[in-house]
Amino acid sequence: MSRYVITGASGHIGNNLVRSLRERYPHAQIVVLTRRPITMELDGIECEQSVGDLCDEGFLQKNIMPDDCVVHLAGLIDLTNRRTQELYRINVDATQLICDVCRQKGVQRFLYVGSVDAIAKTDCADVITEPSRYDPDSVAGAYGKTKAIAAQYVLEQIQRHPEFSAAIVLPSAVMGPHDYKPSAVGKVLKDVLAQKPQFGLRGGYNFVDVRDVCNAILSLLHSTLREQYILCGHNVTVQQLYFEADHILSIKKRPIILPLLLAYLAIPFVPVLNPITLKALREPHHYSYQKAKQALAYAPRPFEQTLRDTIAWFQKNSEK
Repeated sequence: MSRYVITGASGHIGNNLVRSLRERYPHAQIVVLTRRPITMELDGIECEQSVGDLCDEGFLQKNIMPDDCVVHLAGLIDLTNRRTQELYRINVDATQLICDVCRQKGVQRFLYVGSVDAIAKTDCADVITEPSRYDPDSVAGAYGKTKAIAAQYVLEQIQRHPEFSAAIVLPSAVMGPHDYKPSAVGKVLKDVLAQKPQFGLRGGYNFVDVRDVCNAILSLLHSTLREQYILCGHNVTVQQLYFEADHILSIKKRPIILPLLLAYLAIPFVPVLNPITLKALREPHHYSYQKAKQALAYAPRPFEQTLRDTIAWFQKNSEK
């Protein structure tokens, strides 16, 4: 019987991945390594939970076995630069330790789920592909830097140890069902559902369906490919997001799109605004999924379908 070990199972990708694993492999053993018991996100999903510190080598040695397929998803997202020490501990230290334990034990498969935010970007409009190396110094913000450091470490282990069956995936911003926390875009959609005033900013980002990410992870998990793959979807402006959500919900509102200069001036007074987020909205996000398409038959579903399904999930779970 196959055994899967997952970190970060309370997150958006994580809980969807556990669901996908259970649906596809009903008899598999799924072990979730978590810092605290997970209740709501995995309610009704059969899996084992092992609670401990991901930076504790003893905890990892006890829970990771040579025949395991390990997916490391655990990470901290903080774009305010206020939790730098915690970012380095969770995003860097834990990743390096888990990678080392998996390599030393010779696990059947190890996948590290990073982020496109780890990729250094220029101001040009060139298509962004998987980097040959990561440069933390060229990435803005502590979050992006820590993801770059972690991705570079895993990439080096793959390159130095040909016997290490490992790979890296780099999702863009995920959308979709089971967004419990919720994500940044999930908060926007909840506000739309609550009929709150619609204020947005100029710019946009690349959004991918969380289910497409999970399908790609499962395909890669059961392959021998030792590469890295960008898993992206569709470029969507903030204004477009509001317009399409309003159309789906038959809401007659016109979002107020604020100039970026005004948004920068408002940073000291609005907690949700920060320079990293504003920079991300303006920088290039023309990611390419061609490598994943060729190797994994990866094909992101239409953005409208993702948006409809996400809104439907929030409507169904609005009282939870």
